[in-house]
Amino acid sequence: MNGRGRETEEGARNAARSGAADDAGGVDEAGVPGDSGAAARRTRPALRSILGTGQRGWLRFGLGVAVFMLANTLYLLANRLADGLGLDFFAVGENSLPQLFQAMVLTHTGVGLLLAAVMFGFLAAHLPTVWKRKHRASILTGIGMGLVGGVLVLTGLFILTAAASRENSWAWWAHVGSAVLIVSAYAGHRLVSYARPPGVRARRFALATGAVLFVLIAWHSFTHRGLQLTPEAEAALAQGLNEGPGGRDRDVSRFVDADFVPTGLVPPESPFFPAATTTSTGTYLPSRIITRTEAGELAAQAARERAARVRSEVERRGFAADELIGATQCVRCHPDVTAQWATSAHRFASFNNPFYTATIEDMREGSLEAGPEVIAHLREFGLEPDAAGRVKSKWCSGCHDPALMLAGAMDAPIDPATVEAQAGLTCLACHAIDRIHDNTGNGNYNIADEQEDPYLFADAEAGTLGAYLHDAALKAKPSVHMAQLLKPVHSTSEFCATCHKVSLTEPVNNYRWLRGQNEYDAWHDSGVARNASRTFYLPAAARVCQDCHMPPEEAPLGDVSAEDGMVRSHRFLAVNTALPFLRGDTATIRRIEEFLRDEKLRVDIFAIRRGPDDDPEMGLDLSPPSVSPGETVMFEVVVRNQGVGHTFPGGTNDSNEGWLEFELVDAEGRRIAISGEIGADGHLDPMAHFFKSVILDREGRPIQKRNAQDIHVTAAVNVIGPGSADVAHYRITLPPDLPEGSLTARARLLWRKFDRAYTEFAFGANPAGFAEFDAVPDLPVTEIARDEVAIGVGGRVDPVSTEGQDEEIWVRYNDYGIALLREGNDRLAERPFERVAEFFPDRVDGPLNLARMALIAGNLDDAFDNLERAETIEPGNPRVAWVWGGAHQEDGTYGASEAAYLAVLDAFPEDREAWFQLGRTRYLDRRYEAAVEAFDRTLAIDPEHRQAHYSRMLSLQALGRDEEAALGQAAFQRYSIDEAAQAVTRDYRAENPGVNLMAQDIRTHELRPIARSEAGSSAGPAPAAGSAGPARPGRGGGR
Repeated sequence: MNGRGRETEEGARNAARSGAADDAGGVDEAGVPGDSGAAARRTRPALRSILGTGQRGWLRFGLGVAVFMLANTLYLLANRLADGLGLDFFAVGENSLPQLFQAMVLTHTGVGLLLAAVMFGFLAAHLPTVWKRKHRASILTGIGMGLVGGVLVLTGLFILTAAASRENSWAWWAHVGSAVLIVSAYAGHRLVSYARPPGVRARRFALATGAVLFVLIAWHSFTHRGLQLTPEAEAALAQGLNEGPGGRDRDVSRFVDADFVPTGLVPPESPFFPAATTTSTGTYLPSRIITRTEAGELAAQAARERAARVRSEVERRGFAADELIGATQCVRCHPDVTAQWATSAHRFASFNNPFYTATIEDMREGSLEAGPEVIAHLREFGLEPDAAGRVKSKWCSGCHDPALMLAGAMDAPIDPATVEAQAGLTCLACHAIDRIHDNTGNGNYNIADEQEDPYLFADAEAGTLGAYLHDAALKAKPSVHMAQLLKPVHSTSEFCATCHKVSLTEPVNNYRWLRGQNEYDAWHDSGVARNASRTFYLPAAARVCQDCHMPPEEAPLGDVSAEDGMVRSHRFLAVNTALPFLRGDTATIRRIEEFLRDEKLRVDIFAIRRGPDDDPEMGLDLSPPSVSPGETVMFEVVVRNQGVGHTFPGGTNDSNEGWLEFELVDAEGRRIAISGEIGADGHLDPMAHFFKSVILDREGRPIQKRNAQDIHVTAAVNVIGPGSADVAHYRITLPPDLPEGSLTARARLLWRKFDRAYTEFAFGANPAGFAEFDAVPDLPVTEIARDEVAIGVGGRVDPVSTEGQDEEIWVRYNDYGIALLREGNDRLAERPFERVAEFFPDRVDGPLNLARMALIAGNLDDAFDNLERAETIEPGNPRVAWVWGGAHQEDGTYGASEAAYLAVLDAFPEDREAWFQLGRTRYLDRRYEAAVEAFDRTLAIDPEHRQAHYSRMLSLQALGRDEEAALGQAAFQRYSIDEAAQAVTRDYRAENPGVNLMAQDIRTHELRPIARSEAGSSAGPAPAAGSAGPARPGRGGGR
């Protein structure tokens, strides 16, 4: 150590011994004298800084950067505080993001990293000098400051990569806490350091920081403009188009010259008519909002290249699957969600779906009959009469082609090879929705188009610095992004209802209002939603659409929205195996089949009957019967919907195809009879027990092109509601040469997304869409569930062990009774229900279902007796109260009936049928005002409830409120069923005995005998990849 250093240290020791005041003037790190203390005060001697000239400059620069950084931090915290306190004049808010704020967020990151580099460099240069002097306080505080700085940097980088979301709030708080600590640590370090700075320097630092903060806050206050609209939105809102016929805030009654305005009515003046869709601006929007097309010259060149790639792929295979249209920006932060969506049916909803393309073009080119509303729309928008079909097609496009329809492209011919036509349902097709107008469906959503991406460099091309800065700003302040694109409505079933609930209206079918597919009401009015007290089974908790179709899924690609490594699946798995089959996507087919087999449906060969008047022999696996050659027997096959939250099947049931295959195999392994096989031509056995609907047009021709505009009447339909069951009866006279031993009965529930007739139509109408197929494709057949039992021939076989199956056995008896009750077979239904009541006396289900059956049969004494038994087992059960209400209503004891329905509604306040029956009870009791209140509650839940409209009309007539009653009559007439239309079905049913059979309440199928020459081992239709379902012990192939 040199002499100067020894003198300085000696001076310091002398000062310490003499008790010099700590706050006396000294010299700062640059060697500048500070203020002198009072004369009476003993002063600390001026100590020369141990920093060299280079280090002093280094530190000055770092402190200058720190001034800006501290002011920047305080500005950002002020915004956060204003957000929390709701100070709208200053707060950033949920939907606005000032450019200054974003610039400060980005500079916070950039300058923060610069400051960290400067200060860590200074620390590395400064620490060896301090270490040699062994000044413990300086060393410890300096190292502590370095550690806190490390935490500050690491948490900042984490936020930069993982986003400052609610799930990562710990990182934000750790970052803020570290910032506070590092300022305090620096102050402490200087206070205990060898050469302490004078107080004036600290004051100057504070004043400089305050000055920069003042400038930032003033700048923010004068430039903050709240919600920043697009130029198109500003022009539209200035004209009041948001309240126009296509606007979010429209009042439909302003555009309709009628006293009765149905819920969900679309005025012909809407640019999106007949779809119920609106936009915030009330007019068309640029397709880029849905397809996320970037702007700028570089982006324009990239867009042209992408368009060329899309066209090339469409020409090669019939549709585009390689380009992530509408997700090229989203994938940067949401790789897992994007990868899931890329395989979904939602993605392939538009002209990238060859089946849909065939159907929509058939409508656009062939449905040219125009009613008054369509004519008014054509006139309003200056369209030619031959555009009527294209106008009607917008009824489909609201949910299938938003990128085209919302941009106004559906009124003109469509080039299917364009990016917009191949977009399908992109990310923003759902996430730009901010409102569902009501629960009547038909695409009745609003697209928030008044504001595009508010973050800086939103149009930057992927991989550029601008894109990186955009993502950094978004991750630093994701709340605006989340508020824009993740509304509370997105987590509700009502959001899904907008496209999964359909009604055909007069502008589309030139006929009348008809109900189309409707998964929403099938779910809402069920035990799955816990809104239906009349359900046979009540789940422990309510489920919504997203619980089943968007379950949590692992996110191995690092999606920033993941919580505990999981994201909500965007595969939207359901039943569509046709589309992945066309793409060769066996992985998606496997996932769909696993989804279908995951306790969704159960098949049970449960009983056998030997004569029409004989009681069934139930539980064939528990007590296998014996049959004789030449004997006529009937097998009872029960199919239970145990896990589907709406009807099975749902969706477009005119083209869906579910069915039972049932076969008998003798002891030699020879098939002796079958029902429900697929023929060599690919068509299903016309006498099969199917799960679908057969719909006819007004000429009595079947709807086989998904030509919804021609739907007139249903000839036959068979679906199973949630928690309900169906039974198929199979009759056969056994061969007289049936060998002794055992007879195996095997039933399989099979599924094909599209029936053969529709597949043939689609292939013929749109061969370009099936470019990779030389002939009509054989779509996958999926085995959902199976069951088989062994029956003795000339002797009995051993029963299957029932160990561990006690809980399941009562359900199987109950399901059989439910299925018989649904088909109106009261006498037979009584047997399984009695068995449940007898062998499971602690369960309310036996007496409850016996009470239901007695009430349907009109036997009130038995109904009341069984209700008393049920009440003893489980007092106050709302499902029992529902039947009490019906029994007392039939008995004329209306006060007791009302009390029962009110008890139901106390447990199930959204039970529409309980509200309706409460209204009927009050009407029958001549309490008409109270009846109207109950009917109003029914219609608030279901505005298309025709019986409620009718009964409300009667109540209003009784009150003398004739004008309101007239409106009720108009509503009833709109939603009523055209009974005369059934006449159209008579000839068709006469020519199609299989359809006629399925139109009956009780369906008995004659098994087709198989001659020895054609008999082989049991095979069934060739399944798709992974179709062989595992047998469950005691309930499947393992019996």
